[in-house]
Amino acid sequence: MEKTVFRRADRGDDAVAATAVRTRHADHDRVQLDGFVPPGDDPRAQADRGLSFAEEFLSRYCDGDLRDVTAIRHYVREDLLPEAEFEIGAACREHFDPPELPATVMVGVSDVVGGDHALKMELRATVPHDRETTDVEVVELPPPPGYTSSAERTE
Repeated sequence: MEKTVFRRADRGDDAVAATAVRTRHADHDRVQLDGFVPPGDDPRAQADRGLSFAEEFLSRYCDGDLRDVTAIRHYVREDLLPEAEFEIGAACREHFDPPELPATVMVGVSDVVGGDHALKMELRATVPHDRETTDVEVVELPPPPGYTSSAERTE
């Protein structure tokens, strides 16, 4: 397996985290963008800038694009929920066309390290070596037991 680690220059000897890791496999590359805090004044602006950064990164360094993103994890300051959930969702809908939406998780956290930021993001992508147009099968499932949508929550 071939592995490429991406990290900012001039991080010093004490830097332990990578910005991204790409591992090459027989027919695809796996890309993990580590937790990053995009700039912006509100959750929607931060999510939009983060997705734009991911798109540029995948295109420039990995021969991929946002279609290759399989999962996004948003760490959101809990004092901004549930409104932030709707704002982040709106930004995601601008970057992804259904049904090509990645799995998305939002985790409420007490604080995002590094200032007053609303969110921190992680992304995973699987970039095929030979790009082919594939059909996306959509299977409608019933909601899981105990499921409530964001609009139905009262906290």
